[in-house]
Amino acid sequence: MTARPYRARLSAEAAALVRTVLTDDQVKQLQDGLERAMADPWSWPASDGDDLDDLDDSIRQIVLPDLIAHYVILPDPPVPHLWVITLTVL
Repeated sequence: MTARPYRARLSAEAAALVRTVLTDDQVKQLQDGLERAMADPWSWPASDGDDLDDLDDSIRQIVLPDLIAHYVILPDPPVPHLWVITLTVL
């Protein structure tokens, strides 16, 4: 577990999905997943797949019953954070 607190930030596209598409239950699922990720960014698995072989392990995925979120771990100060780059609603 990391000793450094992380914040989560959403891309404009991800934020728009949260505001306009996700149900209250899906928002709660995402919030719970992001809280786990902020406490320990490496706790979720790295993104993988044939089309993502060249990516490093700082790109992680939160897999939930109703959606998948991909985020990048940006650990450098002054404000270490997680950048949620995409959401996929299942």
